[in-house]
Amino acid sequence: MSKGNKVLQAVVDQIIERIEETGILPWQQPWVGANTPMNYEHKNPYRGLNRWSCILAGFSDNRWLTFSQIQKLEGKIKKGEKHTKIMKVAMIEKKRENDKGEQEVYARWFQPVRYYKMWNLEQTEGIDAEALERGELKNPIDACEEVIGGFFNSPSITHSGNSAKYSVDNDTINMPKVSSFEKEEDYYSTLFRIMAHSTGHPDRLNRRTLVEGQHPNTAYSKEQLVAELTSSMLCAHCGIEKATIKNSSAYLSGWLNKLKAQPKMLMASAGMAEKAFKHIVQ
Repeated sequence: MSKGNKVLQAVVDQIIERIEETGILPWQQPWVGANTPMNYEHKNPYRGLNRWSCILAGFSDNRWLTFSQIQKLEGKIKKGEKHTKIMKVAMIEKKRENDKGEQEVYARWFQPVRYYKMWNLEQTEGIDAEALERGELKNPIDACEEVIGGFFNSPSITHSGNSAKYSVDNDTINMPKVSSFEKEEDYYSTLFRIMAHSTGHPDRLNRRTLVEGQHPNTAYSKEQLVAELTSSMLCAHCGIEKATIKNSSAYLSGWLNKLKAQPKMLMASAGMAEKAFKHIVQ
């Protein structure tokens, strides 16, 4: 196993361990109103798989530190607290000589190069930290409507029947009426999931998993993950709880088996979900 794969495996293994402990999948972890996880010292936000590693840890504070950063601030880790693994990734380039004798890049990809052991600020003591700043509180339903209205070049939305679905061929979203849902929040979280699928249309992000994932296969699983993760981010962005079904043992074990067999799937889907989220709220 390559170094990059070992790093990824270590991070995914911890995520799987926490799913097994809690029975909660990453996109079902409540984090309404939470800010994006970030490094306490450098203020850089954690995206992709690192975002979900932090969220699944279950803390309300979004600030994270390495052991050396905690020492630098004259703090210490509370007894018995466990670390969370955060990956560092680097862009890898492959070059070859072209017809002019010059080196040119013919392939690029991001690869994990190492992981850091991190602790949430809530797991420390002795650090004189400022109170956590919260963004301006909006009416959550108004915030949802603002997201929908701000989705540039969005597909048309119709309301009929009992199924929520996106048609790639027609580039349309169909939703049951709001009154069909137990709560308004359930309607919006479902719509956000369908909107996430629509970002893969060729006229938007042209996501391969949408085009190739119309039938159950690896691409299908990746696309479902993209939609779930994007919906969770949009719900948190608007301040509503994501509508989730109670996990059956079959549902939970099904996803666990997929993540164990294909650890790269979660990293790839998390990256695509970041792009989908940004596309919708840009």
